[in-house]
Amino acid sequence: TSAMAQASQHQLLLQQPRTPPSFHGATGEDVDDWIDQFERVAQFNQWSPAQKLRNVYFALEDCAKTWYENREASLQSWDSFRQQLRDTFASHDRRDRARRLLEARVQLPNESVAMFAEDVTRLCRRADPDMTESAKLRHLMQGVKEPLFAGLVRNPPQTVADFINEATLIERALQQRYRRTESTCGQPFSNVATLYRTTENHSLHELIREVVRKAP
Repeated sequence: TSAMAQASQHQLLLQQPRTPPSFHGATGEDVDDWIDQFERVAQFNQWSPAQKLRNVYFALEDCAKTWYENREASLQSWDSFRQQLRDTFASHDRRDRARRLLEARVQLPNESVAMFAEDVTRLCRRADPDMTESAKLRHLMQGVKEPLFAGLVRNPPQTVADFINEATLIERALQQRYRRTESTCGQPFSNVATLYRTTENHSLHELIREVVRKAP
């Protein structure tokens, strides 16, 4: 029927393969960002590593295409291509800047721990795409707000995901304590550090358990 034909055509349109962006190898282009974008397109198109290697040539232009043609015989796998492309076109200035930002990055007063963790993870990827989980955790722990650090250090997280989950839980507990104390005292606290001092005689783990019980 015409309805079935329209449905099939609509489904076909939705499944049209995506075209990856071009990479020229020019100054100012970010090879790591381009690889990330290419990988996203490849995932959507359901390309295998071998298909990625076959298709990548058509996304290269100018200097990058010449570079590929000169090394095509040695590029036997997608991983090999990706690593050699990074080695050739990676911006060391970009990585150095990301490292400097990472070392100085601290959680801002009105920044949630989730937002902080996402930005630190982004900087970690830019500073070193192969950075270990423990190194990422070190940057997260050194920059997180002191009240959250005090709660996390009692049972140090082993992964970035653990850090985000536990720190978010502590953050929610402190926010609940803030609202409860503010309504009792009638005056707002100037910052979270002040709030944390009010919890010194109140177990942080008790606050967390209370939040968990109330969570939907």
